[in-house]
Amino acid sequence: MKEIIKRLEIIKSSIIIEDNEIVDLQVKKLLLLKIDNKVESILYLISNTNFEKVIALIDDYLNQFRSLVIYEDEKIQGLKHELSILEKEFLLYSNKVEEYHNIINDFNIKYHKKLGDLIEEILVLREEYYEHVSKENENFKEEYKESKKDYEDFHNEFKQFSYANSIDLSKEDKKELKRLYKKASRLCHPDILEDEKKEEAEEIFKELNAAYEQKDIKKVSNILHQLLSGESFISASDSLFDKKILKRKISMLREKIRKIKIEITSLKENETFIMLNKIDDIYDYFVKMQEELLAEKDSIMEKIKNFLQKH
Repeated sequence: MKEIIKRLEIIKSSIIIEDNEIVDLQVKKLLLLKIDNKVESILYLISNTNFEKVIALIDDYLNQFRSLVIYEDEKIQGLKHELSILEKEFLLYSNKVEEYHNIINDFNIKYHKKLGDLIEEILVLREEYYEHVSKENENFKEEYKESKKDYEDFHNEFKQFSYANSIDLSKEDKKELKRLYKKASRLCHPDILEDEKKEEAEEIFKELNAAYEQKDIKKVSNILHQLLSGESFISASDSLFDKKILKRKISMLREKIRKIKIEITSLKENETFIMLNKIDDIYDYFVKMQEELLAEKDSIMEKIKNFLQKH
């Protein structure tokens, strides 16, 4: 009975937020259980998209079981509701963090692919210049060390990003990718789920985040389909009825929200993120950067040439 009640609650909340995929999933799960005629009537109305009557019938059905232990303590219901709100808030911030990380990462991939070779050439020339100069004047030894380190650091960074792919999606595809990811993350984010299946959810969530970062719409869609058609995970707010555990979960989630807010602030203060918000056209930006870097390369080459001519 507990599971029937939980799934009816999920159906009700999903109808309210117009999430038909979650409704369909819960209907499939209920059909596998031993249900009475009243629940069958509710499912029949859902199959005929008669949602106007469904919520009222679910409320009537649930009211019959107010005397059960799981509904006996109003404080439990208050805690469950509080946890449910925190879960939604946490998911909102979590999705925002992933979005910001991907924006920054996507730019870094493009930056290194478009300008990396040129920047590396400049750093090699700069190192060469200071190597020549430092042999004649020891005051430039520190500059030589720094230029050598700058090249090594950038070379390692460049190598890291050279293996990554950056895909340009249309506005419609970007919107669809975010929609699919948002739905899927709500179904498998380990931080809001029951503890029993946390490890299993973590594996799926890692796979989902990797696909999202790679802008692989097909993969994200497949993961969502698997979550909707396979064995589902139940959120902590839907599965818990113990006061102590609910309070502990609420406390833990509040702390996670506090930390994730700090992370969002940090990402917003990231130099790359700030710069990206100021750029109107990313392609114009790369063209201008290339022109500036070519001018810098010519300048360093001229310095090396002049130095060698004098010596």
